[in-house]
Amino acid sequence: MRIPWRRLAWIAAAAVPIAAIGGVVWVATRDLSSYQSRLTDQIRKVTGRELAARVPLSIKLGSEPAMVAEGVTLSNAPWGSRPDMAHVRKMTLFLDPFSLLLGEVKIGRIVLEGADILVERNEVGDANLEMLPPPDGSGPHPGENRSLRLRTTAAFPWINTIEVKDSVLTVSEGAGRPPAVIEVANATFKSPAPNQTLQVEGRFSVPQAVPLELTGTAGSFDGWIRGLPGNIELQGGFGGGKIAIKGGVGVKGTSLQINADGPDVSVFGPYVRLPVPAGGPYSLNAKASTQRNGFKVEVQTLKVGSSEMVGEALFRHDRKGTATIAVNADITRLDVSELRAAPVVAAPPAATSPVQQRLIPAVPFSASWLGRSALSVTVRLGEVVGLGAKMQNASVTLTSGETRFTFRAAGTVGGGSAGIDLVYDPTGRIGQTTLTASANRVSLGELSSLLGLDLGLRDAVADIDLRLRGGGRTTRDALNSANGSVDIAIAKGMWPRDQLVNWPAETQRLLGGTDSGVPFNCIAGRFDVSGGVANLRRIVVDTPRAVLIGGGFVHMRTEGWEFIVAPEARDAQGAALASPMRIKGGAGRPTASALDPGLSKLLVGGGPIPSLVAQLAQGARQAGANACAVLAPRLEALRPGLRAQLPVPSSDVRQRSGRPTHSQTPGPQRNQNR
Repeated sequence: MRIPWRRLAWIAAAAVPIAAIGGVVWVATRDLSSYQSRLTDQIRKVTGRELAARVPLSIKLGSEPAMVAEGVTLSNAPWGSRPDMAHVRKMTLFLDPFSLLLGEVKIGRIVLEGADILVERNEVGDANLEMLPPPDGSGPHPGENRSLRLRTTAAFPWINTIEVKDSVLTVSEGAGRPPAVIEVANATFKSPAPNQTLQVEGRFSVPQAVPLELTGTAGSFDGWIRGLPGNIELQGGFGGGKIAIKGGVGVKGTSLQINADGPDVSVFGPYVRLPVPAGGPYSLNAKASTQRNGFKVEVQTLKVGSSEMVGEALFRHDRKGTATIAVNADITRLDVSELRAAPVVAAPPAATSPVQQRLIPAVPFSASWLGRSALSVTVRLGEVVGLGAKMQNASVTLTSGETRFTFRAAGTVGGGSAGIDLVYDPTGRIGQTTLTASANRVSLGELSSLLGLDLGLRDAVADIDLRLRGGGRTTRDALNSANGSVDIAIAKGMWPRDQLVNWPAETQRLLGGTDSGVPFNCIAGRFDVSGGVANLRRIVVDTPRAVLIGGGFVHMRTEGWEFIVAPEARDAQGAALASPMRIKGGAGRPTASALDPGLSKLLVGGGPIPSLVAQLAQGARQAGANACAVLAPRLEALRPGLRAQLPVPSSDVRQRSGRPTHSQTPGPQRNQNR
């Protein structure tokens, strides 16, 4: 019997599309409420959680038929910080076309759009990913709940392809620790089964950060649910460079090796939550591992341009549950000229008028973590270049305990040395800050660069001794109520001309100089600080053509100042121009000055008037001494009327310079769940 192959081929060619169309029509006409109910019931039996959708399942016909659900939520653990563990704006379940020919509904791929997933732990360490069957005993045995496996064949088999778009994952480790937020622009996860290797390809980032474009394997789905992902091997691009993460998270602990290189190291800033400066190219080799009850990060090598460092950081909890952080770093060489300030995200323009810029910023003292964590940071710097003068053998130490924060730094700068000691005690209503600093023959140019202030006297070398103590929760409040003293002695340098343009014309002619500035031989003075007012009791300035003495005040709250200056000419030609003057100004205000010839008679007492020029010449004979510093303590004896004529703040300003109120500077909010 002859088989009609051609006729069978035509019949098959017509039957296949008809069957496919029939399958699609069959699915489109099905009542999906029963399917959605079965899915919800099955998830409840396995996890004990409720799955709900704001919009019921619907069919989407096209080249890839799919079921679509909107406003999907999965309930959280009873102790969770919010009712739902996951919100999904839109969930699309693509149907397997071959299963439609058999009249079945089988999901081949799922796409999650706008997912917001929260992973958190409570105070006893339980995670909301730990899902148990309902108390009535239905579903799998408790020992099987982590892998989400049923004792019987699951009605809905594993979906081996999951795509995520425009989603956010938030991981919260409990009170006192900032949550980690991971943004997933797009990612694909593939695995033939929940316990098989998970293939990952996607674009991940943290808020306001350069995204990581990673591909590779990352454990298994079951492993992530149990908190033991397994072997991880990812690589890809990061900020114009490359990054590779290799290791594993298992029963024995965590061990991850991170290798990266690129043009700019500041891309790591948002990920480590530190203001990492911009600079490069960089090369990083680091290792992260768990050690008993702690977590350790080792920076085996980090090279940024010509700078190089190694270090380690250890995070752990002591027996009392207090978090302890210890950081040690050795910087062999640091070239500041190759680094720039960390990129700042531009803030939206303010609707109100801009606030007047202040000389002293109101930086708050972050003391909320005091008493709940112990911090120790030690940084050693072998060589620092790029500041104009080389800094060597520097060290920075930062420690905090139960109730105290201490910052210490010291080093050799050029031909001198400098050190600072800051102690902050937050106890009491407003806390207490003690600042001690000293500098010995340090260039003011380098000091200005370190402090971020342009003092103008960049060519001069100074000796500084500063001792201040004040109360407040911000830098400005602490200075507004500070008490102490500041002694300054500056060696030969140049006074910038732009700082003298508002001085009287006669005084400018007396000092002489050029367009670049007025040279000086030395400067010395002492500030006695009381209640936030720095009273300059005496100052001596020696220039090639005149000696200037005087004093005044600097008000730290209003950042205003006023001084009197009385010059003495070195020669007869300048005697007619040597007239006392008053100058005043402040932050954001122009300097005003005027001659005050009447002060000449008030600055001296009866009897002969000793020459300041002669006294300076005598002090200059002392080997290695600053002539102005030698003369300054004797100034009140040489000019007995000076102290009585010094300007002081008005009474209403002094009344406003008291301690900050509790409403202005609230105390640290300690966590009550310690």
